[in-house]
Amino acid sequence: MMEQSVLDNRIRVVTKKMVGVRSISLGFLMAAGPMDEAEDRGGVAHLTEHLMFDGTERRDAEEIARMMDTTGGQVGGFTSRDYTCFTATVLDDYRTYLIDLMGDILLNSHFADYAVHQEKETIIRELSAQLDRPDVCAHERLKSHIWQGHPLGRPIGGAITSVAGLQQQDVIQFFQQNYQPRRLIIAAAGNVNHQDLVTNVADAFWMMPDDGRADAQPVRPVFHGGVTVECKGVSHVYFSIALQAAPYTAAERYLIHLFTAILGGGMSSRLFRKLRQELGMVYEITAEYQAYRDDGVIVIEGSTTPELLHPVLSQILLEVKGMALQMLPILEEELWIAKMQLKGQHIIAQENSHTCMSSLATQAFYFNRFIDSAEMLDQIQQVDLERMNTITANILTNGLLHSAIALVGPSCEQVCNTAVFEKMLRDFQ
Repeated sequence: MMEQSVLDNRIRVVTKKMVGVRSISLGFLMAAGPMDEAEDRGGVAHLTEHLMFDGTERRDAEEIARMMDTTGGQVGGFTSRDYTCFTATVLDDYRTYLIDLMGDILLNSHFADYAVHQEKETIIRELSAQLDRPDVCAHERLKSHIWQGHPLGRPIGGAITSVAGLQQQDVIQFFQQNYQPRRLIIAAAGNVNHQDLVTNVADAFWMMPDDGRADAQPVRPVFHGGVTVECKGVSHVYFSIALQAAPYTAAERYLIHLFTAILGGGMSSRLFRKLRQELGMVYEITAEYQAYRDDGVIVIEGSTTPELLHPVLSQILLEVKGMALQMLPILEEELWIAKMQLKGQHIIAQENSHTCMSSLATQAFYFNRFIDSAEMLDQIQQVDLERMNTITANILTNGLLHSAIALVGPSCEQVCNTAVFEKMLRDFQ
């Protein structure tokens, strides 16, 4: 039920027909984002995304807002480290209506000077609010440390100082250079007929000219290990640990997802059982595989009190080291639970048209092909215990050699003594 077409101007249209639904979810994925920003223009991709709903030559912001509300659905956008995406879930009756609106927005947004300054202020308040969240600060500090000097390490929304310096011309230049049809994937899932959608897209986007260029191949960033600390007026310490892994399209991606589920993916995971249920040292602890086009990391995050920070981090690294040496190998039951967890999450998600649309768009972006549910579930099921332990050991051995810790907590000896934590990382290599 999944189909793809490529228009004359190289826009890709991908669809999945879902039986028994009246809704349709549409995604307009533009392969443009922080990766395309000049180093001194951080946040311009995110600012451009915000401004896309602030008026075109045909419609002002109020009319666009009224049209979106009329559909009775949900319309929005977001910027990721790899791309920018605009999404909508509406009744199928509004398909043509919405595609025409998005065509107007993606071709004719005028980025008025007053709107640029207004949205800058909105984003600055958004960034300021994030500074009040120590968990977010620890996460962003980790990414900026491990990928310093590479666009992956930049905050998606930019820094307050860089956003404050952006001007109307910066947005117009970014839009003209990067919002190209060869970078646009339009995905739809739900009550959709592929050919009808292709016709609607062709009618709405025929004036978007192809520049005839090709995008440069991605470059994997250099991973920077070590420890980075920020002191704030908080009582707990928030930690974020990175172990270098593999980019989004790596052949071992299913195995890494299974591993992170076993390590810290739920209430039955190793870290949750050990640190929360047995030792009571943390309230929450998670492990997640975060992958992008150019690189990927296993991120372990949580928080604790300053006096427990050292033993908590030691317990985490001890578990990882034990798995790397196969002294604490993954057990058959753990692998079975992780498989059931991942397969169940995937099957449930496929009942939602928005999630299906997101999968279509990202698969087209990262793989340039469809990966249907049967193939995905089969790949998860085929991971056997011996292979799981062998590859996990290889990944974690390399990950411990390329590891980093970001801490956000109170100004005290237990948090600020970076030499202690740097020695800890070296000891577990």
